[in-house]
Amino acid sequence: MAVLMGGLLWYVGFEKLGLALGQVNPAYFLLALLAYFVINALFTFRIMRVLERQGIKVNFWRTILAQYGGMLSSDVTPGRSGYMLTPVYLKDQHVDTSAGMSCILGIQSIEFLVKVTGGIMAVIFLLYETHLTHEVFALVSVGVGLMLVGGLVLAAIIWCPTVASLFRKVVSSKLIVRYMSRVVMKFEMFEENALKIRNAIPEIALISLLSWVAKGFEWYFLGLAVGITRIGWLGFFLLHPLITAMGFIPLTPSGIGFQEGAIVGIFLLLGIDVRVALVFAILSRALLIIEDLIGVPQIARSTQLGIFTTLGSSRSFELTH
Repeated sequence: MAVLMGGLLWYVGFEKLGLALGQVNPAYFLLALLAYFVINALFTFRIMRVLERQGIKVNFWRTILAQYGGMLSSDVTPGRSGYMLTPVYLKDQHVDTSAGMSCILGIQSIEFLVKVTGGIMAVIFLLYETHLTHEVFALVSVGVGLMLVGGLVLAAIIWCPTVASLFRKVVSSKLIVRYMSRVVMKFEMFEENALKIRNAIPEIALISLLSWVAKGFEWYFLGLAVGITRIGWLGFFLLHPLITAMGFIPLTPSGIGFQEGAIVGIFLLLGIDVRVALVFAILSRALLIIEDLIGVPQIARSTQLGIFTTLGSSRSFELTH
């Protein structure tokens, strides 16, 4: 993380970066914060609706604190895996851990498919707006292709029990179980949880799409805050699923360095000054952390209640986001 971010800062120059940061429009930055709040409110409503499918009622304001707690945890963990602690932050509302995990896993599987769609649209947008080199196009296409394959597999598991049963037989063979026991355990748990919320899939997809629209506004306002006018709302709407996917690279906390590098690289292709692009990348990261601090009281409350002590022998929380 230090090498990646240090390299970016050295390339741009600390003095020039400081000047660019000093020109940020605070009004647009506040609007970006508001858009991010809308996103978290939608995520909270999505959690509530999925839990209702399982016969569990929760309070909106207490659930949004749990949502922010999960987001803050994801900000400081590799591959954003900390978001899988959200069920822990829901336990003070007497939400069973298995129900909470079922909810979060099911939601993330559908959101993954939405991100695949967004990534494909982002590639088409870049092809139309820029002159991509063959190497960059191949790299982006492979990434989107892998996401698409993974998304189709997850969709088949959710919608088609026959496919799920066939795949379970393959991964349950003695050889695979012997050397990949954790992978088998994770798959079986995901399949079981995903089937519980199958009827909520259309609703999850719709709310995920609405949050995608709100994210477009968040980045649009953030772009205006740093003086980016070459990219309109539609451009930010299409680009962010592809760029934010870099945050799931499990080598640094929340993909720090990789996501910022992707922002700078793609913005350069679109004709944005490198200093402005890096300021945008830094502010997009800072915005999340600043607002996610709302979740600190919920994390502290969960710690005081001793909820984390129940996780010592639970392998379910080894799952990655």
